[in-house]
Amino acid sequence: MNPSHAPLATDAADTAPPNRAGRRLLLAGTLLGAAGAALLVRSWPAAPRPAAPDAGSGAPAAPALRWREPAGPVPAFRATGPQGRVDRQSLLGRWSLVFFGYTQCPDICPGTLGMLTEVFRLLPAELPRPGVLFLSVDPERDLPGLLAEYLPAFHPDFRGAAGTDADLAALVAHLGVRYHRHAPGPQGQYTVDHTASMFLLDPQARWRAELEPPHEPQAIARALTPLLAAVSAAAQGRS
Repeated sequence: MNPSHAPLATDAADTAPPNRAGRRLLLAGTLLGAAGAALLVRSWPAAPRPAAPDAGSGAPAAPALRWREPAGPVPAFRATGPQGRVDRQSLLGRWSLVFFGYTQCPDICPGTLGMLTEVFRLLPAELPRPGVLFLSVDPERDLPGLLAEYLPAFHPDFRGAAGTDADLAALVAHLGVRYHRHAPGPQGQYTVDHTASMFLLDPQARWRAELEPPHEPQAIARALTPLLAAVSAAAQGRS
């Protein structure tokens, strides 16, 4: 596939993931550097996105999110993570942020996950958190054991799963995601160009908004707060 957004150019031989301690040190830097790194992402023309809905559509106005009208649930897909199978059913019942990447990504992926950690910190404590699903496009290396170590280094509630090209094809096409695995270098290491956007799905697993880089945690937290508050109020009304 042709990439829509690619990570920074790096030596493929130098992309081994940092250990847990290294990732925790990296997290502090990525919180400050995520927006700057995203600005340096090499970009390819992407398919046009629908314009933001008007005020009567029920979607809050927020520059952090590019809203779209829902058109039914996302297509069926399947992936495997530390807790087993992940599929469309896994996305029902809560707002979710879906992000495509790979654990050996040297910059965009840790920067985005670090930024989401800051979003979680900024959200009001009384509100439920959105689901965060990191879908790896590097299934040969991102096995469940590695994902189980990688994601909790950013936040214990972040989920990760990997799927084959065929398993993710329908979802990738629906969201307009693009990625490309480069040929391995002399030591077998390789990088993957991939879309840097995140995708917001509602509790019915419908694609509602795209979050394009650079990602600003304060703006994202402000945009998510009324959505999560509505879910919380509905849950209290049923109790």
